[in-house]
Amino acid sequence: MTGGAGDTPVTARPGTARLVAAFLALVAMTSCELMVVGLAVGRAARITALAGLLMAKVGLVLSFFMRARASRHASWLALVSIGAAVGFAVVLMLEMVFRVNVH
Repeated sequence: MTGGAGDTPVTARPGTARLVAAFLALVAMTSCELMVVGLAVGRAARITALAGLLMAKVGLVLSFFMRARASRHASWLALVSIGAAVGFAVVLMLEMVFRVNVH
């Protein structure tokens, strides 16, 4: 009933094409970040766009390269950490806007 000595457990690994696609998506998001820096919009809008791109990149890295979606616990932990990061970013941005408007 047990496997032989040469049996190895089969793990679900993403294919090479999916990893290349994820890498290309990271490259595209990085180029978008570089374009956002040069836009002629308000500072707060640039910071918000950069924070959004950062969170998307973190989710992509966790999902594809660290295989966080392979287990429910890891994916739940990743979503909670991304949510906490979003919350902290929003609070810090609101504090910055408040301080600029007060002075």
